Amino acid sequence: MPRLRAHGTREGLRRYRMKAMIPWLVLAAAVAMWVFGLATTNSEVLSDFGLLRELPPVWYGAVGIAVALCAWGVVARKGPSNWLMSASVTSLVVMLYATAGLLADAPRFPWTYKHIAVTNLIAATGHVDPAIDIYNRWPGFFSLSALLGEAMGYRNAIDYAAWAETGFALVDAVLVLAIVRTISSRARIYWTATVVFTLSNWVNQNYYAPQSFSYSLYLAMCLVALTFLRNAPTGWMIAFEGRLRKSRMLQKLGKQRPAAALAERWGQRPTFTQGLAVAAILALQVVIVVSHQLTPYIVVLGLFPLFLAGYFRPRWVGPALLIIALLYLVPNVEYIRSKYGLFSGFNLFANTGYKPPETESVVLGQWVLTGQTLSRLAVVLTLLTGLLAVAGFIRRLLGGQVRTTLVIAWLAFAPVLGLFAQSYGGEARFRVYLFALPWLSIGVAWLFWSGPVRSRKAAIGAAAALIAMAMLFTVVHFQPEADYRVSKNDVLASQWLDENVETGDIVFDSKSFFPLLIGPNYPHYLKWGSVASITDYLKAVKGDISMGSLRKYADHLRGAENNYIVMSDEQKRQAIEESGIDAYMLPKLEKVLAKGAGVENVFNNGTVRIYKFTRTG
Repeated sequence: MPRLRAHGTREGLRRYRMKAMIPWLVLAAAVAMWVFGLATTNSEVLSDFGLLRELPPVWYGAVGIAVALCAWGVVARKGPSNWLMSASVTSLVVMLYATAGLLADAPRFPWTYKHIAVTNLIAATGHVDPAIDIYNRWPGFFSLSALLGEAMGYRNAIDYAAWAETGFALVDAVLVLAIVRTISSRARIYWTATVVFTLSNWVNQNYYAPQSFSYSLYLAMCLVALTFLRNAPTGWMIAFEGRLRKSRMLQKLGKQRPAAALAERWGQRPTFTQGLAVAAILALQVVIVVSHQLTPYIVVLGLFPLFLAGYFRPRWVGPALLIIALLYLVPNVEYIRSKYGLFSGFNLFANTGYKPPETESVVLGQWVLTGQTLSRLAVVLTLLTGLLAVAGFIRRLLGGQVRTTLVIAWLAFAPVLGLFAQSYGGEARFRVYLFALPWLSIGVAWLFWSGPVRSRKAAIGAAAALIAMAMLFTVVHFQPEADYRVSKNDVLASQWLDENVETGDIVFDSKSFFPLLIGPNYPHYLKWGSVASITDYLKAVKGDISMGSLRKYADHLRGAENNYIVMSDEQKRQAIEESGIDAYMLPKLEKVLAKGAGVENVFNNGTVRIYKFTRTG
């Protein structure tokens, strides 16, 4: 009866229960609206604005309600309800990260299909072949995926690859939530950090790929270290913390609290679990090392100094992480050096892919109203998250919370050091932000909730920041969908090619990201260089499009017995958008093929035609 006494009467208890049910009913309504929005979305033809124009108002309303519930949960005077926040954040993650995949009729991202192909190769043959490509030299993710697929009854990775984006997003959100809970017992902080992470992760690195898998393992490794291996740092680090805490600047700007109030959640952990934790971290590093080329070194950049400084014990684990990475690199170093290069130089700007701004004048109306301009809002979202996080780190330091702040700030900064060695094919800047994001999210949460009590100013600031991030993320995430979408008919054509093209044949296609590598026979296209560009042919013949010039060009390449020409409506669409030479040449070439002597139309599913001609003489 204590609850009845607390609310006075049975009628009061009934009203309390009804009031508590309102957020759950609102969330259920949002989920129903989201489902209805998906069912009424027609996304077959996408413009430069991607899904932004195609998604109906009810879909935006559903996402808005989910964001509002998350924001309301963290700023509410009584504090967040863990059950309601769990349901709200899960719903928000699914709404944002599953929408595009559910509206597509094939796995998104053209570059996903090469990963599907490697998995299918391993599933079909039962082994890897390091001579084929770099993926077979780092096969951890593909081998595990093939094993799990076989266990679940899916021998073709294309059957489950589309769910990777939502799955990794949910797993990563849970791991970030668990990480923050190890360093803060305040619900406002760990839920705010989780929501910020969800709304700021615009990099699109959750798809079916080794880097997505390795990133989740990296977060798991950090969780284990923060949960079981925390310890007092070495004497010289303690002295540095003391000097920082007593520095004149912090004393002058900050409101230092009494020593009793400075206790941080960084005490020494029980030693009976240390052995298991160390084994788990080393095992995770081994799996990461055999799965992805870059992630092990970002792990080392972040954790090695913290082990060395004693924040995590035993200290030898830091060097062990580096040794594991190097031991796997040594037998592959010559392959990496010859194919890609070990280092891109120490030019920070070049490795981030930075290009000086153009000096041409820009018409403001055109700049604002194009979809490509909207994609630049990713920079705004990145800067917003970074600036708020830095402000949060500073506020924590001013409050005397030095130790935890130094560790989290270092983990946020450490990935930047990787830019002094590698550009990673122009993707390094994305990886830097991605690996810094969990720790930046903590900094954002600290900015609003480091005070001893909830203030009105903090509540308004936190809610405004989350809403702004949600708006920016929605635009950045859904605008480029036309470039990420892969036609199901293109996939079917690629599967036909994989089953029928033999070693030594040549395949001509014009779309850069046509999913040609898709099945277990993809090595045919790599070992023999059997992929040729229609665009290169069109440029070489300078308008002389004929079967004679095409045969001559094919013989010049290698003189293959069988030559396949892929004509896809998607290729033509992209050529028109890019105003390339293909735009007006492809229809002419297809007419030549349709009437060409010795040419056979071997595949046609309505939007993709494949023509075949054999070598003469």
